[in-house]
Amino acid sequence: MMKKIVFTIALCLPFFAFSQQKNIYDTAADKICDYMNKHADTKITSEKEATTFFSEAFLDACAPLLDRLMEAEGVTSFDNQSGRKLGEKIGLKLAAMCPKYLEIMHPVIKAQIKDDGNTETGTLKGTVTEVAQDNYTYLKLKTADGIQKRVVWLTAFDEAENFNNDPQKLVGKKIEVTWKAAQLFHFKSKSFSSEKVISGLKVN
Repeated sequence: MMKKIVFTIALCLPFFAFSQQKNIYDTAADKICDYMNKHADTKITSEKEATTFFSEAFLDACAPLLDRLMEAEGVTSFDNQSGRKLGEKIGLKLAAMCPKYLEIMHPVIKAQIKDDGNTETGTLKGTVTEVAQDNYTYLKLKTADGIQKRVVWLTAFDEAENFNNDPQKLVGKKIEVTWKAAQLFHFKSKSFSSEKVISGLKVN
């Protein structure tokens, strides 16, 4: 049962309101983040690996805090429903203070971005003027008519492996990107926006 509940927590993206019970949730988030940072060399490339790693972090960090977490939540048993509520609140805390958590959750986010045949797609050509990171990695480019555009580097795509270690190498290069639209959550503003997620990239 514990394993099932922890998986539920791992899959709960932090798209929820802050908890009024701060102390114990902050403590839990700090301990999970510490665990993740201590195991920073763990490679996470799939949704399954992300949930497994989060399970390990939760069990290691939060098992000693479980009684206090349940008391703060006002529940007497740790089941699917109470586990989800705890996961929502701890996840939001982690999203606000733990970059490693955001990195680990990327495969889970990616799994939600699927082309169902109705997804808006397109192509952009331009010169990369900036590579910025703010929860996600953004490429900012200027098109031939001088308009500034941005796309999000979130999923694997052609040419990605050539720049994974140092995406700043793209600055100044003329590129052509194909993209598909996706609703992404912005942790600082706690809001969604429609973004162009790179599905292919070619350096001209």
